[in-house]
Amino acid sequence: MGLPVSIKEFTKNPIGSIAVLSLCACIYMYLEVRTTMQVQISDLQEQVEQLQLDNKELQRQYIELAKSIK
Repeated sequence: MGLPVSIKEFTKNPIGSIAVLSLCACIYMYLEVRTTMQVQISDLQEQVEQLQLDNKELQRQYIELAKSIK
């Protein structure tokens, strides 16, 4: 992948060229963070589902223990 600005264009308008390069960098960073967040969200959803199952099992065990104490 080449640069979006040629050397000749950069020397003619360095401020505009830096702005274009900065915009490309910002877009790349945004997409990278977004992808990372999506992976973290799916991992956390799996953990929450597992914890909900664990919680239901512990509640069942607590109810059985409470019934056996009576």
